[in-house]
Amino acid sequence: MKRSGGFTLIEMLVALAVSSLLLVAGSTLLIQTLRAGNMVETHTRDVRALDVAHSLLRDDLAEATLRETRAPNGLDAPEAFSGGQSLSQPLLSFTRSGWLNPAEADARGDLQRVEYFMQEGKLLRRAWMRPDPVRETLYADRVVVDGVDRIGLRFFAGNSWQLNWSGQADSLPELVEFTFVYGEGDVLHQVFLVGGNG
Repeated sequence: MKRSGGFTLIEMLVALAVSSLLLVAGSTLLIQTLRAGNMVETHTRDVRALDVAHSLLRDDLAEATLRETRAPNGLDAPEAFSGGQSLSQPLLSFTRSGWLNPAEADARGDLQRVEYFMQEGKLLRRAWMRPDPVRETLYADRVVVDGVDRIGLRFFAGNSWQLNWSGQADSLPELVEFTFVYGEGDVLHQVFLVGGNG
């Protein structure tokens, strides 16, 4: 008896099994590639956000001045540069110079009052439209860093580190160190020059 051309049932089953394995391996590889791409995109976005935060903090602290101003509540004593770990006070509070006013579009100087404070896992920057704000003075808040569990601060002057810097001090610290602690256990240390030191 002559055999007709075609595949046997066993050959078909083997071909289907091999095809299925190749499809499963290919789709697994595709899914892993997509996940890796998403992780890279997320990390790139996080690094870009940290780079912007670093630039903003570096610029603000480099332009810090020793000019005393009152808090917007009008009650606290005038302070120049203050900072530290306090639940009721901002992490940092100071006046900076160098606030650009292109073509002198606004009737203002180049001084600006700036505060940094924590709120719901975010480091926020508050900048007033005047260096001596009152309750009615307009301000702009900006999220600098997000997803932070806590922030540590230290101030270097002379040859020692301090955890707090009094607003009544007659000088600026030389350096400010930020320690960002994230929920995953990651820790990031950043050190900034203050007022053009160095």
